[in-house]
Amino acid sequence: SLFFTVVDCVSSAPVILDPNTANQFLVLSDDLTSVRYSEDNQPLPDNPERFDSYPCVLGSEGFNSGKHCWDVEVKESRYWSLGVTTASTQRKGWKFLYTDVWSVWYDPFQIVSVFQPNTTFPVKQKLERVRVYLDYDGGTVSFSDPVTNTHLHTFTTSFTDTVFPFFGSIFHLRILPLISQ
Repeated sequence: SLFFTVVDCVSSAPVILDPNTANQFLVLSDDLTSVRYSEDNQPLPDNPERFDSYPCVLGSEGFNSGKHCWDVEVKESRYWSLGVTTASTQRKGWKFLYTDVWSVWYDPFQIVSVFQPNTTFPVKQKLERVRVYLDYDGGTVSFSDPVTNTHLHTFTTSFTDTVFPFFGSIFHLRILPLISQ
């Protein structure tokens, strides 16, 4: 079925953000579960794993097997992109979205729509939450609206590399604890 529940997930451990990957315009909460966009450039070291162009941050734990899901509150964000990407994805410059990224995005202002390749799927409606469901062994990443239980999109691929949750936002995103329906 296209619909999946929290019960389908092997790992219900919460996704925690990795501060070493955060773009310099993103401010992470102390508990590393939410991110907000700041007009002020944070004085952060330009380490190789840090995003320098896109307002993105990765989850701290990568996956190379199993089924995993996480819910993200997007209602306070005016532009967002969510999904998974591989450990080896290029994070410097504007090439990030072109290789090994599977995501849905919401961009009512068409800010970066020109950059969006075919492994990203545009969401037209304003949402409160998005559930990301990764079935690594089955080779799918699915996205749904858990509030209305509506399927948004599914990508099918063959994963060969470790994949990490990724989050892009202008304004505010929060990773929510999973609650079984």
